[in-house]
Amino acid sequence: MLACVTMKMLRHAKCFQRLAIFGSVRALHKDNRTATPQNFSNYESMKQDFKLGIPEYFNFAKDVLDQWTDKEKAGKKPSNPAFWWINRNGEEVRWSFEELGSLSRKFANILSEACSLQRGDRVILILPRVPEWWLANVACLRTGTVLIPGTTQLTQKD
Repeated sequence: MLACVTMKMLRHAKCFQRLAIFGSVRALHKDNRTATPQNFSNYESMKQDFKLGIPEYFNFAKDVLDQWTDKEKAGKKPSNPAFWWINRNGEEVRWSFEELGSLSRKFANILSEACSLQRGDRVILILPRVPEWWLANVACLRTGTVLIPGTTQLTQKD
């Protein structure tokens, strides 16, 4: 299945009407490794012994963004914006991890329920440079749908 999300569709989505926005590398794995130099005198044995821990199931939105939200709520992490967008007029949009999670879950519900999209389905996203583009991106990560970014110059003929 293929879905196409446009700015016009977002304007009509009830949960996005109130937004009125339309007009440091961090370790992701619990076994953080330090950036200390390695002794490469025996590179071949290091290469053979190296095992990359790849989880069987990984979802960036759930396993990283939602974890940061929980850490901020518990006071284990300072509250910093998860998303900070400034347009050319200097207007800002800042979302905390909690806000980004909540809004992206609403968008994910639209994709999975209203649009009946399932994991592996493709979503063509034709939006200008607006914060909703990033919400759609995180929502696609949450649902397992494949985001295909499209330029706003695409027409029906394309």
